[in-house]
Amino acid sequence: MIIKEAFEQFTVYKCDVASSFLYAHFDNPDLFMEGLSDYLLSESNLLNYANTLTPIEFTPTPAIYKKLYNTLGSFLNSELELLAFDDVSDEVCTALGEEYHFIDINGKTLVQKDKIGKIGEYALHLLLTGYYKVHCIIPKFRCTTDRNMSVFGIDALFFNPNQRTIYFGESKVCNSIENAITLVNRSFDDYEEQIAEEYKLVLSNDEVFQLSQEFRDAFQQHTEVCISFQDFIKAASIGKICVPAFLAHGNSDSATTPESFLYKMNTSLNRKQFFGLDTEYIFISLPIIDKAKMMDIIMQKVVKKNNDYRNAISTI
Repeated sequence: MIIKEAFEQFTVYKCDVASSFLYAHFDNPDLFMEGLSDYLLSESNLLNYANTLTPIEFTPTPAIYKKLYNTLGSFLNSELELLAFDDVSDEVCTALGEEYHFIDINGKTLVQKDKIGKIGEYALHLLLTGYYKVHCIIPKFRCTTDRNMSVFGIDALFFNPNQRTIYFGESKVCNSIENAITLVNRSFDDYEEQIAEEYKLVLSNDEVFQLSQEFRDAFQQHTEVCISFQDFIKAASIGKICVPAFLAHGNSDSATTPESFLYKMNTSLNRKQFFGLDTEYIFISLPIIDKAKMMDIIMQKVVKKNNDYRNAISTI
């Protein structure tokens, strides 16, 4: 049974663990893409991302414009990521080839990837905070010291203090939902290793990363002494984790409606138990109709807004 409800400018379709968020004017691609890009890049949403631990309202001051400028800067750089891959199936190779550009360096095949991934992580952040009402442990863009650096590992770290549940989010932005499902399933193949590394590098390193106060209040006595994630879940009596999988995707020949998006996610995305824990899943579809056009509109607006904010800082 599919349930339909309203959330801000979205109509949300829900079935089982899957939800599809259709922005307004989905039947008019031009209006839809303009509206969705404006929503994603609104000042309130950018400040949500920049100051998720201590939310602030937009006011036209130099300090706020600087914060907006710096946040948008995380989506801009002059370099591309190079991701090595090996030991993947033909299906995964096909999906990667359709989404990214292949290059060869010294006989090693690499996938060239631009800032699209960070836009996906950002959109996932907005939906987790706004719709699912869970709290960010640390925005992943803070895990770099250089905006040209890539942030590897888990795409989103969130916490539900009422249920003491940690969320380990995965995000993909693809031409089709089929490609997104293929690449999410590939990520899930080694997700235990990714979670274990995320614990070692981020969650147990509060002296390096400014983690949320409520996460520290709940678990700091354990993260200070537990070397591995396995030790941590035992010491902290963790019984459940949650894995949100976010799929921003264009339409395909076989999937153009929210009903088809829900069906594909519920039937094709893998569900595994990690570390022997009760593993809850949230599958999130964000249809964008056409990936290339949507990303082009977003990045053009990012550049314009970035210039506007820089100019506003100097003129106030």
